[in-house]
Amino acid sequence: MIKELARDAVQIKMKAKEESPLISVYEFCYAAGLGLRVMGIPAAEAEKLRGEEDFLELKKKVQELVKDSAAFADYPNGGRLQSLITGCRFKGQMAPEAYELFDMGYRGGK
Repeated sequence: MIKELARDAVQIKMKAKEESPLISVYEFCYAAGLGLRVMGIPAAEAEKLRGEEDFLELKKKVQELVKDSAAFADYPNGGRLQSLITGCRFKGQMAPEAYELFDMGYRGGK
């Protein structure tokens, strides 16, 4: 249930009239996976990032990749997704479900 709620929260935040920050490791990991997919990051590189056990390191690496990418311009609500990822200030720890959310975002599954 956490996975579906986090996924839905990110999708709602991407479409919302007013911007709302990502507030959990779950939301960030889903958004990160989706962002990497939007940018066309190869699966091997995404898998390396997914393997990061330190949330703050994962966040830093993903934000660095996302911040100047032009790929978001061609994706529906891509600018908002890019802003959500780069603007995330959440400082937590990784959780097992977070890896699954990363996969959901990257692979586009449920």
